[in-house]
Amino acid sequence: MSRADAYHDFRERLLSGELSPGQFVTQKELAQLAGVPLGTAREAIQRLQHESLLKVHPQRGIQIVDVTTRFIRQAFGLRKALETFAVRTFAAGGFEDNIDVLLNDTREILAEAERGHTPETLQRAVEIDWDMHDRIVESTDNALIVETFQVNVARLRLIKVNNRLSPERALTALAEHVEILEFCRAGEVEKAANALSDHIDIATNRALQGI
Repeated sequence: MSRADAYHDFRERLLSGELSPGQFVTQKELAQLAGVPLGTAREAIQRLQHESLLKVHPQRGIQIVDVTTRFIRQAFGLRKALETFAVRTFAAGGFEDNIDVLLNDTREILAEAERGHTPETLQRAVEIDWDMHDRIVESTDNALIVETFQVNVARLRLIKVNNRLSPERALTALAEHVEILEFCRAGEVEKAANALSDHIDIATNRALQGI
């Protein structure tokens, strides 16, 4: 396994809940878990520490970052800053095709859910949810913003390990997406930014209630 593969393996194990927030592990345990040499594991650990997903405590071991009130507020605060900036570009024009695809996909899954939601429907709803946020940020055409956003997405996924999304919340979130996208389609820049800000505030409060 390459260094990059080891990093992605550790990251997915962490974000899947296999490694719990706050849990202590050793470098040796992580290396054995992924089946890689200690040197390879050490590089992956350093990268995950840089992304604020791990903390290395001398003499104590490696701690999966704990999902605290401060951690949640910081992760969602960064998300709000990046996305409310990006959505102004997205709504200003030139992304109508993207908006139409997102609107069609979102309305389709909401209609399907009204007929009865299944685990597959919920998974598709989550995918559509992230697709909108990804496309909004990518509209900035700024590699540094996109990279920062994607690193922060890992923190948000870690938060969700402890705070599973209910079917009801997944669907109300998509209904909020429709409002945001309709403002974008109409070129209502500030209304789109305000609606997205409200959407993220709701997600923040829900995460805080789940800890």
